[in-house]
Amino acid sequence: MYALLLLLLLGAVIYWKRVLDAKGTLLATFMGGAVYASGGYAWLFLLLSFLFLGFATTRYRFGYKKSMGVCEASGGCRGPANVIANGAVPVLFALLNMAHESVLFAAGYVASVASVTADTLSSELGVLSRQRPVLITTLKPVKPGTDGGVTLLGEAAGVAGALFVALLSALTGVAPVSVSLAAGVAGGIVGFNVDSLLGATLERRRLLENTGVNLLSSLAGGVVGSAAALALLR
Repeated sequence: MYALLLLLLLGAVIYWKRVLDAKGTLLATFMGGAVYASGGYAWLFLLLSFLFLGFATTRYRFGYKKSMGVCEASGGCRGPANVIANGAVPVLFALLNMAHESVLFAAGYVASVASVTADTLSSELGVLSRQRPVLITTLKPVKPGTDGGVTLLGEAAGVAGALFVALLSALTGVAPVSVSLAAGVAGGIVGFNVDSLLGATLERRRLLENTGVNLLSSLAGGVVGSAAALALLR
């Protein structure tokens, strides 16, 4: 009962602060319920940390990003497509863990959340770099906001985002400390760089949209996180 009230309250705050639009808020509330049912408050808190940290970095120096033409539409308020793109894989790992509790599914959950967090921080802070971005596949200079463009600032922000989620997972007990650190860091770093690779190749050629890129990159991060946990536990 308390969890339901908390989810409804969080949904109201998310909509009021324009983190998500109405449909996005409704979908995120259901997804949050699924995550809570699997792992309780700690798992839910980890996902919410991504949501609010991502929104904060999106709004950071928003006017400057807007002047560059690289800001998110609607003032950074995201919709259901973005919720699915960034939340579907973590929810999948949560549901798998609910069906069959395993540290590997917990590791996949941590890693996929780390991946989407790292990707958001890398994108939103990387565009502020004074250094011109380069395409991850060719290392040739490109315009800020180009799909697959990377900067040292963006890479550092992505690594910091992955480490943040890994540490938060360890502190809240989502997964054991060693698993949290291995899965979060490895999965997060791989995930956000896979996002850049897919952006530089498939997305630039219009073979894949941003939603698909985010889904595949977070899945890659989750799988790598589970593999890192498996290697650690052997």
